[in-house]
Formats: sequence, structure tokens, C-alpha cells
Amino acid sequence: MGYLFLFLSLFSSLTIAVMLKFFEKWGYDRIVVIASNYAVACLLGMFLSRPSTMESSVIPFAVIVGLLFFVTFVIYSVAIRKEGIAPAVTFGRISLAIPVLLSILLWGERPGILNFLGLVVIFIVVLLWEGKTTRLSAILATLFLLSGTIDASMKFFKVHFSSVNEGKFLLFIFFSAFLWSWAYVFIVKKNLRFSHIFAGLIMGIPNFFSSFFLLKTLGRVAAYVSFPFITIGLIALSALAGHTIFSESLPRRKILLILLGILGALALTL
Repeated sequence: MGYLFLFLSLFSSLTIAVMLKFFEKWGYDRIVVIASNYAVACLLGMFLSRPSTMESSVIPFAVIVGLLFFVTFVIYSVAIRKEGIAPAVTFGRISLAIPVLLSILLWGERPGILNFLGLVVIFIVVLLWEGKTTRLSAILATLFLLSGTIDASMKFFKVHFSSVNEGKFLLFIFFSAFLWSWAYVFIVKKNLRFSHIFAGLIMGIPNFFSSFFLLKTLGRVAAYVSFPFITIGLIALSALAGHTIFSESLPRRKILLILLGILGALALTL
């Protein structure tokens, strides 16, 4: 069942990536889309909440994570503008090192030799994917830390608040992100169009379930498997989707990296 949730989280994340690609092609305002998606994510969290023990410390934790969701998106946008797409994407992806290391050092997960080799292979694929060397800058380091912290917070929740319903936890996260993002939208006086808002509402469905199924996965599958698996799966499937749907080039080098990444993912599961 754990791997079923893992694939569902991966599929949800892929859906988000494809939708964002369409929205970019159509010239939609990404910030308005992101802000709008949190409304539906909140409703789904409310719908999937069930009576459960709710520790008081969970709420401020969820509110902080919600803030990180939005701040990380803003930092990612700034990183793309200042450093370029390839460096921003690379540092966002290699941030999986943070939850993986924390799961091993703090939460007692113990990868075997094959698992460790799989991790090394996946990190190599991620670093080589964009094919460019990148200098470390403050904005990229910030993106790395924030992205990794968000992923680690999901594992932290499963370890320390296992009695709390996932839907209820995500409800507070997305409600916090909703408030922060719309405050930003009104402060910068974004031009609001119904089509952009509606697109965000639709995207809220896969966005919620990508996190929901991830939490379900982390309760059953080790974090050193879950995060690298989703990362390499998203890289491979996004590349294939881009090639088939958007006619993007898929050079032989990336095909070889996809095959290498698949081998690394298989090694993680052994």
C-alpha cells in the first residue's frame, strides 16, 4: 500500500507540472494561480478531515509550514529571474538531501548498501540533468534550505504527530498559505482574471493530493526511498510529458540519465 501512495503522490506532482506548463504557455499569472489553488486545497483538507487527537502544537507548526510553502515559491521565482531556470530547478531538486539526511541521522532510518548506491546514482542524475555547472549564490542556498525544510517537515509530522489526521494537518497548512499568498497578491496589486483564478482552483486538486499521498507514503515507506523516488520519477515523467505533449527536445544524454535514474530508483526499493 505504501508504494501505491508513493505512485499516487508522484502522479499528482506530475499533473501539477503539466498544468503549470500549460498555464505558462497561455500566459497565466503564476502567483495568482498558486494563490487560488490553496482555496480548493483547504476545502479538500476540510472534507478529508476526521475526528482525531489534535495536539495544540500542531497548529502553529502547520501555520509555519504554510508560510514556507508560499515563501519558497516566491524565492523560486526570484531564483529563476536572477540565476536562470536550470540553477533554480537543480537546487530545488537536490534539496531532497535534507530530508534524506535527517531521516537517517535523527529518525533512525538505515539504508542498505544497494539503497545507498541508489541514492548516489539519483543525486548524480539530478546534478547532471540540466547539463550546466552552477555557482552557489545566496538565493540558491536559500531555495535549497527552504525546499528541503518543507520536505523534512512532512517527515517530522509523521514521526511526532502520527495521531493527527493528515487532512486536518494539510487544512491548516493550506489555509495559512492561502492567507499569506493572497495578502501578497493584494499588496503587489496583481491583475485578477477569472481564467487565472479558475485555473488555480483546478490545480488545487492535484496539489492537495500530492502532499496528502506523500504523508500517507511517509507513514509506510522510508524517507530515503520516498523523496528520491518522487524526484527522479518527476524528472523522467516530466521530460517524457514535455516531449510528447509540448514537443520539447529529449536528447540522448537525458534519455541515458532517465535510464540511470530508473536503475537508481530500483536500487532504493531493494
